[in-house]
Amino acid sequence: MTGFQLDVSKDDPDIAYLRLPCHPGRGKPGIVAKQVSLSEKIEGYKGPDIYLDFDNLGQLIGIEILG
Repeated sequence: MTGFQLDVSKDDPDIAYLRLPCHPGRGKPGIVAKQVSLSEKIEGYKGPDIYLDFDNLGQLIGIEILG
């Protein structure tokens, strides 16, 4: 995949997933090796739930936003 791709949930417009250019593609099992919540890393964070997805090499591949 090249470029950024933003997918918004058809069921809930407040849920989106941003695939970064290094993301290997949608629907491939096991591509997310680690997920980190922004609220776990920033004390007092007061925004939407944001999760950072990493592959098995530690590279950021996607960002999930739950508004």
